[in-house]
Amino acid sequence: MEATYAQGTLIWIKHEEEVWIQAEIVTSNDKEIIVKTDEDPDARIVLGPNEPVFLRTSDVFTSEGLSVLDDLTQLTHLHEPAVLSSLQNRFDIDKIYTFTGPILIALNPFKVIPGLYDEDVLKKFMTTEPSTKPHVFNTSNASYRGICDRHKSQTVLISGESGAGKTETTKFVMKFLAMAGAEDGDVTNVEQQVLESNPLLEAFGNARTLRNDNSSRFGKFIELQFRGGQKVSLNTGAAGESCRLCGARIRTYLLEKVRVADQQEGERNYHIFYEACAAAASLSGTTDYNFPQLLKKEKVKAERTISLEGYSDLGNFAYLTRSTCRTLKDVNDVEMFERRIAAMQTIGISDEDIGSIFRTVAAVLHLGNTKFDAPPNNSEGSMVMQECNESISLAAQLTGVERKDLEAALCNQTRVTRTEKIRSPVNVRTAADNRDALARALYGMIFDYVVNLANSAIGYLKDVKLFVGVLDIFGFECFKMNSFEQVCINFTNERLQQFFNSFVFKLEEQLYEREGIPWDPLDFPDNQDAVDILQAKTTGVFAILDEECVVPQGSDQGFNNKLIKQHKGHRRFDEIKTKPTWFVIKHFAGPVGYCTDGFLDKNKDQVSNDILECMGASKNPFVSNLFKNDKKFADVLHPAPAEESGGKKKKKYTVSSEFKEQLSSLMDIVDLTEPHFIRCIKPNPQNEPDRYDRKAVTEQLRYGGVLQVVQVSRAGYPVRINHQECWDDYKVLCSPQVVAGLKHLDEAKIRAQKLLEHLSTELSIPKPAHGLSWAVGKTMVFFKLGAFERLKFARLELLIKSTTLIQACWRRKVKMRMYKAIVICARHVEALIRVKQARMDLQKRRQLNAATKIQAQMRAATQRRKYKITYRKIVKIQAWRKGLAGRKQAEEFRLYVSARKIQRQWRRFQDERVYKKFKAAIYIAQERLRLRMAKQQMVKLKKEAKEVGALMAKASKAQEQATELRKRNEELEAVQLQLQSEKKSLQSKVKTLEDTLQELQQQLEEAKVQADEAAKLAADHSKMVIETETLNKMQAHMQERDEELTKLRAEFEELKNEQKVGAEKLQEAEARYQQLLKSTAMQSTAGMTMGVGASSGQRMSLPGRMSGARSNRNVNIQLVGSSGVGKTSLLEQLIKEQDPSQVAKFNEQRTNLMSHHAVTIGGKSLKVLDCSGNVRAQHLVKEWFGRSHWVIVVYDMSKQTSLEYAFELAKEVHSAGARLVLFGNRWSVDQGNTVEVDMMVAKDVAVRNDGMAMESAALMDAVKVVLSAGDEPEDPGAGLDPSSPDANRRSSISQAIDSVKSWFGGAERGRANQGVLRPSLKGTKQMKQGRQPGDVNVDLRPVQELQDSESAVTCICFGQERLHKAYILLATASKDGTVVVYRCYRTEMEAAYLSDQDFAEEDSPYATPPADHSNIAVHSRLMGHTRAITSIFFNLLEDQLVTTSIDKSVRFWGIDSGEMLKVFTDSSPVPVATFLPFNPQVFVAANSNAVLRLVNVQNGMVLQKLKVETEVRALKFDDTGLFLLAGTKSGSIHVLEASDSSTLKFKFKVQLARGGVTCITFVPASYGQPACLLVNTSDSSATIIDCNYGPPAGVLTNLVVRQRVRVAHSLLPLKCCYSPSGHGYLISGSEDKEVYIYSLAKGSTYRMQYLKHHQVPVVAVAVNLQDTLLASADSLGRIVLWRRIDFSHIPD
Repeated sequence: MEATYAQGTLIWIKHEEEVWIQAEIVTSNDKEIIVKTDEDPDARIVLGPNEPVFLRTSDVFTSEGLSVLDDLTQLTHLHEPAVLSSLQNRFDIDKIYTFTGPILIALNPFKVIPGLYDEDVLKKFMTTEPSTKPHVFNTSNASYRGICDRHKSQTVLISGESGAGKTETTKFVMKFLAMAGAEDGDVTNVEQQVLESNPLLEAFGNARTLRNDNSSRFGKFIELQFRGGQKVSLNTGAAGESCRLCGARIRTYLLEKVRVADQQEGERNYHIFYEACAAAASLSGTTDYNFPQLLKKEKVKAERTISLEGYSDLGNFAYLTRSTCRTLKDVNDVEMFERRIAAMQTIGISDEDIGSIFRTVAAVLHLGNTKFDAPPNNSEGSMVMQECNESISLAAQLTGVERKDLEAALCNQTRVTRTEKIRSPVNVRTAADNRDALARALYGMIFDYVVNLANSAIGYLKDVKLFVGVLDIFGFECFKMNSFEQVCINFTNERLQQFFNSFVFKLEEQLYEREGIPWDPLDFPDNQDAVDILQAKTTGVFAILDEECVVPQGSDQGFNNKLIKQHKGHRRFDEIKTKPTWFVIKHFAGPVGYCTDGFLDKNKDQVSNDILECMGASKNPFVSNLFKNDKKFADVLHPAPAEESGGKKKKKYTVSSEFKEQLSSLMDIVDLTEPHFIRCIKPNPQNEPDRYDRKAVTEQLRYGGVLQVVQVSRAGYPVRINHQECWDDYKVLCSPQVVAGLKHLDEAKIRAQKLLEHLSTELSIPKPAHGLSWAVGKTMVFFKLGAFERLKFARLELLIKSTTLIQACWRRKVKMRMYKAIVICARHVEALIRVKQARMDLQKRRQLNAATKIQAQMRAATQRRKYKITYRKIVKIQAWRKGLAGRKQAEEFRLYVSARKIQRQWRRFQDERVYKKFKAAIYIAQERLRLRMAKQQMVKLKKEAKEVGALMAKASKAQEQATELRKRNEELEAVQLQLQSEKKSLQSKVKTLEDTLQELQQQLEEAKVQADEAAKLAADHSKMVIETETLNKMQAHMQERDEELTKLRAEFEELKNEQKVGAEKLQEAEARYQQLLKSTAMQSTAGMTMGVGASSGQRMSLPGRMSGARSNRNVNIQLVGSSGVGKTSLLEQLIKEQDPSQVAKFNEQRTNLMSHHAVTIGGKSLKVLDCSGNVRAQHLVKEWFGRSHWVIVVYDMSKQTSLEYAFELAKEVHSAGARLVLFGNRWSVDQGNTVEVDMMVAKDVAVRNDGMAMESAALMDAVKVVLSAGDEPEDPGAGLDPSSPDANRRSSISQAIDSVKSWFGGAERGRANQGVLRPSLKGTKQMKQGRQPGDVNVDLRPVQELQDSESAVTCICFGQERLHKAYILLATASKDGTVVVYRCYRTEMEAAYLSDQDFAEEDSPYATPPADHSNIAVHSRLMGHTRAITSIFFNLLEDQLVTTSIDKSVRFWGIDSGEMLKVFTDSSPVPVATFLPFNPQVFVAANSNAVLRLVNVQNGMVLQKLKVETEVRALKFDDTGLFLLAGTKSGSIHVLEASDSSTLKFKFKVQLARGGVTCITFVPASYGQPACLLVNTSDSSATIIDCNYGPPAGVLTNLVVRQRVRVAHSLLPLKCCYSPSGHGYLISGSEDKEVYIYSLAKGSTYRMQYLKHHQVPVVAVAVNLQDTLLASADSLGRIVLWRRIDFSHIPD
């Protein structure tokens, strides 16, 4: 490790659990290095000078997410942590194959990956062009092309530990080679036999182990022979010369025969035992198995009857009950038995051989049931126990020997002397060992016999030398207890590693020679000494073991002592002093300790001569031939005559010697071939899918030699970059003069050479002990690690210095700007303070003057009071005297006044009576006149109203007769002029009537005056007498006339109103007439415009709303309508005619609720949004009206209901500001259905909503209208684009001044701030009196508290707000995994808000609130999760609830029933999920492995996996539905584009904070501000982030932080929400027990407000869609509902 590193250097450091974790250098010196990690950026870790540290590069993202290279040798830094991390990144997105130079690394996924091994994929790799995509078929094709193109034999070496997938990989390699070598792609008998040999060998050589259910317990080398010179058929996809598969041979190595007699707990014996027993157990009363029973007869060659004599239920056999594991998951042993028989038939094994094989296998099982006991009189002897007589008899019968001979051979031992043979009994243990040795020998010979039969049946052609060898060999093994088998296995891997090292060494040598650079072979590692210590002739481990086996009284301990004596001090050898029977070999993958107990017995693998002679004399020729033909037993069964031996001592057979010979023979073959390497890796010991155990993988990388590949390939020059990259990266280290001098060089190699020469001198780049520190090749620049680190650190230091300088200048500029603002603020504050001081001085003066005045007034008041007392006394005396006189005078005056009152009343009565009679007469005359005139006027107005209706009929008729448009237009204009003249005449008549009315009123006034005069005259005239009866009659007559006049006035007012309404209708008719003319003109000229545009090649222009850069509308055409009107078929027809390339994508998205299509018409790309007619999804459809330029509402002309629904949508479109086309689909009418809709009504509705109506069977007619529409002026008052920085950017000085003004109350106040939430509950007078004025949230009060359990609530959400008029749903999820759904009934005020909205009628028992008046009721409880729920949300149609949990599942629930509908499991906890807005069948789920998965809801298929750098904890789509915002654990936000209904593409990434993102809320653009995000992060802050869209329009291009506000948040996953009240509010939970509220209004200071009620941290908050109800939940399970109280009905 280098002594010092530059600050900010990215590195890997050791970690106990993760092996390696990412870190960053904070400081470093010679003694220590201080780093920080991504997991905890605030913490610091101190590393010692000797601790391993590896450099790393920053994460790189592509459209597919985190960049994962196909070949790890392309990594800039190639070392263990880089390989480990890259493999994990690929594994997480189901890329299980990776190249590491010549090695193909294959990770076992433990699941089926769709489409990975399909026949189409296989054929794609059958090509002469080399592919860079890592795949087992690619490696197979490379080997196949090697024999075809270079005519040289190939070898595919497959290795790995048990369970890593070696056997499956071998199958795929053989499948590819068989298909590639088949003539015309048809698999013939040879290819079929080769493929079927695998399942047959698996039956006899595979078993279940603790690591794998189908573990190969032997090694095999399969030689596939090919005959060259043939031409390939076109259907294989390859070109050029090909080779034909003509033969094969299988070689096996080191079968684990020990397993026959003993297995560990949890493991099984070989598969064939269990399958044969299962088949026998399925029979009833017979031993003959009729084949086939489960397989289809056409899939087998012939029907046969197979004898299963000796087999029964597996529980009856001791060899099969050593372990409790007897069956395999999802495996039918009977079916597998039939597959083995079918494989035998395919290979060509005869029925007789099949029967012999199964009888011998049964004999092995019965041997295992044989137990021994000591005879009564001989404790050192042995005999078969009586209860085992049947087993020993069956074993003897099946092997063809006598029972007594078999028992004698097992229980006795014969010693041969020079003169005689001595037979002596053996003890019980030795007899049992003899039995197990015989069983192992029998099974081993059966296995070899099956292999030989397979080879004979397939056929090996000795004259064909061209082959592809597939080596499936056991990987490096290191257990707690390692024995003789592990020595052999690890020796094999040492030899293979040595071969591999030399192979890679040759590749590196070729690379250096090709690049023309010097290199030193001493740099490369070699394990020759490790191989020698094992295989040396006299001193090797195997040689010493063979010697100890020959030595009399040889022992395991003696063998171990000899090893220690021979190799003590060797660098590859070590001893364990605490374990005297152990020794250690330091292999290439690490040291392994071996226990020598049992080494000699396993190496000898002897069967007693008595048993051999017994078996050799068997009457069963099959068994006797097995023993006689085995070369190991030739000395006993076929002893050579003494004269033939020539006195030479024949070498004794041992397992190690045989194994060495086999391995040497194998390596001799491999050395002559071109090798291809596949390393299979098991990602976790539990065999679970999608789980990556870094510790286990690291061990396998070391044991499998992968890291040694890294060491070898990078031993010479570890870092390699191209010339241009070298110049671009390191030219900054030179002075400008040097750069200017080298820049003119055209050749990149010379320029890089000169640059590095200069830097070597200037930076003093260290030189290695031998060789160069760097070298410039023909295409690349090669660096030693020391040189590269020196250059990199120098560049990093320069970057840090430059960054510091830039930051300093920028901070200076910011501080200067802030200083100027502070100076202005200080002056302003000083001025305000001086003004306030002056006011205080003035106030003091005023107080002094006021005090003086008060004193003067007080003195004056005192004197005045004394004066008044005296004055009152004098007045009282005078009053008493005057009272006496006044009372007398008053009495007299009272009598006089009363007399005058009586006279006045009588005179008034007489005058009034006369006046009323004259007045009545006058009214009668006026009423008759007015009545006559009003009736005439009413008749005229009714005629005029009829003429207005005629005008409308004429306008409609003009629409239908488009061909006579000009002539009819002139007539209508004339009619319009006539109507206007009539209007003027009506207005003049009304004016005349008003003048007449005024004249009549004047006459009435004059009549009143005359009546008064007449009354006075009558009162004064003493002779005039009016009789009472006559006056009464006149009075009654006048009252009648008054009533008639009142009616006439009412009729006159009605007539005036009708005239006013008629005038308004006339104006509306004129407007509709103009719109109708415009619509007709556009439709008539649309086709002509399209034709001209197409012919001239000019670019067609869309309406101004489409192309305006300042518009938030990003959809050109939105297609809506009810279900079944044919809008999707219309769009499909349009796409097929205009843009056929989009048809496939259209069909993929056809089932989506909403789908985006980019259709090119006449060279112009239109964004078309096809919306579903699903009623429950209409709230999603209507939200897009505000983001669309044109909305085409489709209705069926044969369905009246579709037109009525279209009318409703037309109103919504008009209110949203979009252009409307009411499109009548004529398809059903053209098919013969009748027209049921009124076209004139449709046109009228379209005109009323500023749209146009048309009828056609082709959508192109409507699109032509859209394309031909001219540019429209922007909306009046439209200002700057809210998303533009100039629209809302204010200088720091003006902000400071505004803030200062706000301190003193001088800031301007915008619209009245009513606080959070709309009022929804009426308050009482007492509540109003108790509130505190001044706080906008004083009326926001908790109205109800809910608690279902004491487990913390993790998340809450509202739903079904548009479905029910009476209530909404509140879903709450808790830490214990329970979900409770509540019904929240609406208040009277909430219902009043919804009075203008239509809800579907429902007959539900939930329509009325509960009887306890709580307005809250439990709707359902959802039970199923076992751990904390991390997110909860309703699906798009709001009929299901979706939850994610730490228990690694995503669950779908029926809301009303509480039933669990679907469960999707993951390999790790699922923090969050969400639906694609346009496809309700696909959801996005994130897991803790930093992987985003797109999952199909219907079938559970994973459509895509996308890897990011760390765990995603929050997901949110923007209002366009095209961009997904993913917040991560590291505080960054990834922006991903939903390019179609099943694919996400990475766009860009923004680093937001140091703490993890826990919640993202999207806020649409409103109140002149751009769309923004509200983001909670665990660094005690909430952030408001502006979303910048465009260019191009509608594309999210950047995220800019607007403001950070404080929220107590560091540990819990807090949630936030948005309230649209006022100008919008950010509402967030907090860890300090309060609900935080921040205003988002323009110019606000983001001053914090809060709600206090909870006693523990508030975890989640949510606001309903109506913005009337706020729910907050805390960590004790309490949910508080908040409402704003309304006091407007209570007077002040």
